[in-house]
Amino acid sequence: MKYTEKYRAYPDREQERWVYAEFKHQKRLFNYMLQMRSQMYHYGGISVSKIDQINHLKKLREGNTYYSDHPQDMQVSTIKRLDQAYDHFFRRCKDPKEKKKGCPKFKGFVHSVTWELRKYTLKSGERVRQNPIRETGNQRHNLLKVPKLGEVKIRQHRPLRGDPKEVTLKKTARGWYCFIVCEVPDTLKCVPKSACGVDVGTKDFLTDSTGAPVPNPRFRQREEKKLAELQRQLARKEKGSKRYWKARNALAKQHDKIACQRLDSIAKTAYKLFHHKGFDAVVAENLDVKRMVKHKGFAKSISDVAWGEFFHWCQWIAKRDGKHFHTVPPEHTSKTCSNCCQRVKKKMRVHIRTFKCEHCGFEIDRDHNAAINILNRAACALRGSEVWDTILAETRNPLLQQACWG
Repeated sequence: MKYTEKYRAYPDREQERWVYAEFKHQKRLFNYMLQMRSQMYHYGGISVSKIDQINHLKKLREGNTYYSDHPQDMQVSTIKRLDQAYDHFFRRCKDPKEKKKGCPKFKGFVHSVTWELRKYTLKSGERVRQNPIRETGNQRHNLLKVPKLGEVKIRQHRPLRGDPKEVTLKKTARGWYCFIVCEVPDTLKCVPKSACGVDVGTKDFLTDSTGAPVPNPRFRQREEKKLAELQRQLARKEKGSKRYWKARNALAKQHDKIACQRLDSIAKTAYKLFHHKGFDAVVAENLDVKRMVKHKGFAKSISDVAWGEFFHWCQWIAKRDGKHFHTVPPEHTSKTCSNCCQRVKKKMRVHIRTFKCEHCGFEIDRDHNAAINILNRAACALRGSEVWDTILAETRNPLLQQACWG
């Protein structure tokens, strides 16, 4: 399993100039290799592979100092990134559901450089990778080794776990960061002893099957006035001037701040479900978020809560810590009574926050009712283990028990 650590980096001015020049070089190399692939296929019908381009790069480095003056590891990573973009493009071409195929395009800007760590042989014969960080005894001033640049200061707030494989140095709106990809052994899945269903929404971020809601922080809505003010300031500036770039950077920093706040809240919420509340299994709906975002009335609210990112974090934490995360079909979870398993005929509008069954008269919060239905659906699909059989045995839904147990 791969695990990525993110650290803040503090390059000095000379190092920044070197990295910016490297950004330009990697952009030109990417565009050159992309043009090579497209022209070879367009004029000769020849498909160029990743290995062909790496061999071509070796020949370029032999006779041209423009290529040999730059780290070969970064150049190879750029070629691999282009090859990965083509792999995704061919995968989308084979999928009939994908409307936009997304052919690789020429890059205008590059904001990161990546290089793989090479292996070396110890005296014992063991092959290991070099540690990219040199410890200085002070966590605030550990040093990251960058090929042909030297050592860059980083703040290593937690140690590396596993075997480091790849390093990325990236420039964002609020500063420099380095990402170190490590390979850690897979964690064995635990036998689930407790489970919960979660129903996500825009009023509350989520409600679990125990009835506990998590409020929606609404980070973008809280900063909307400031964003609008920064947008107006940017619109008044002459494009390309120094004040234009200053206003543009201020707007980018504000957007980056909101994104970091949202990501931090999502990661902590997902972690609390598995560890603070002690659930071994979490079940959610398999929502088509891309289609839901197209709704004009809720597009901004759905984008702000970032359900897809939350599901991704739940899946990753479950994989890392040996927990379980499952998804179930979302059809009629809000219109089905969790007490009698009957579906109501009236439409459940968004403003209706209480579910009232017209068959048995059962009343419950609509999100709590949907979370219970989500958990019961998972119990039906995954029955056979102790925790799911216990959920089915303890459920108040007699028709669900009859459907599951025959």
